[in-house]
Order: sequence, then structure tokens, then C-alpha cells
Amino acid sequence: MPASHLDRRFRRKAGRCAAGFTIVELLVAVFIIGVLIALLIPAVQAAREQARHTACKNNLRQIGLLTHMYRDLHKGKFPDGVRTGSFSYRMSPGLKTQGDRSAFPETYGLQAVFEEEDYIEPRSGIWICPSQTEEMKRHRNTYAFSIAKSLSSRNPPNQKTSLWVWDNFSLNPGLSGFRGPFSAYTIKSSERVYPHGSLRGKGYNQLFQDGHLGYRRL
Repeated sequence: MPASHLDRRFRRKAGRCAAGFTIVELLVAVFIIGVLIALLIPAVQAAREQARHTACKNNLRQIGLLTHMYRDLHKGKFPDGVRTGSFSYRMSPGLKTQGDRSAFPETYGLQAVFEEEDYIEPRSGIWICPSQTEEMKRHRNTYAFSIAKSLSSRNPPNQKTSLWVWDNFSLNPGLSGFRGPFSAYTIKSSERVYPHGSLRGKGYNQLFQDGHLGYRRL
């Protein structure tokens, strides 16, 4: 058999082998990329939640600073129930209870107090935790606050262990423009969404009366 004919047969066979190896290598590369993406997605999600968690803590830290500014100007007292009302969760001032045309604009709540004192811009972003649900965000406030009677004194007891503001997860906003208290405004346990549930196990951020921050795992 002529040498040239053998060379052509060898090149065709080698070409088929090379093509076969190329397909295998391509499939291996695709598999490796898939594995890397599967490993990367949870890490990216965790990083995003960490950023949202940090933003929420910064919000609470600023609310704490505003609180102590208020106390410095009001003889050491916290905003009392006359101004905050008798319910722990309120929508943003100026909004009304969804679907209730007769409701008054919100005038109670910690957010309303600080806006009335001209500490912050109306509808400031510090009142919205980025990890909260869209349902909660539509109220333009996602934080609940304490309405303890002891806050009316100049030096409330147990400030290191007593909550002041926290991520709301258990209450619908009180009827806007009314002091309260209100009944049947509690979210059912089965329907509650904890804002930071994917990062450290479900839970919520807390601001204590002395200004330090905490995280409550549930």
C-alpha cells in the first residue's frame, strides 16, 4: 500500500480521536463550571444578606443616636406614649391605613416624633430594613418600638436589657391617626417572616435603650 495512502488513513483516524477527546474535555469543562456556579450562588446570596443585615444595623444605630439626641433635649426622657401612641408598630407619617379612606394620616409613632422634632428628612430610608418583605416595606417603616410606661421617667430601669426598637415581624400597623391600643393586629405565627432568616438562622435585629445593638435568634 502506498505510503501516501497510509498517511491519509492515519490522519483521518487521528482527527477522529482528537475530535472525540475535545468533546469529552468540553463536557468536563461544562460540568466543572456548573459545580463552581452551584458553589458560588450560595456564597453570593450570603454576601448580599450580610450587606442587608449590616445596613439594617446601621439604621438602628442611627435611630439610637436620634433617640439620645431627643433625650438630651428633653431632660433625659424617652418619647412617651402621648406622642408615640399605645401601639408598637406604625406606618410612616402621612400615609393612611390601606383601603380605609376614613383613616387619618399617621401622627403617632417614633418616626412621627423624630420628624416633628425636625431631626431627619420625611420618609427617611433609615426606617426601612432592606431585608424586609415588600409587604412590610410598603408602610415606609419596618421597625417596631417600645411603649413601656417606664420610658416616661428620666432614668428607666434596665436600659441595657430593655428593648427600644427592633425589626417588626409580628404586628400589622395600628390604625393610622388613632392612639390605640388595637386588638387583632398580630400576624399569625405561621405567616410571620423573619427579616434575617437566611443568614444566622431566623431572627431579628434589636436596639436596646442604652444604645447597643443585638441579634435575637429564634
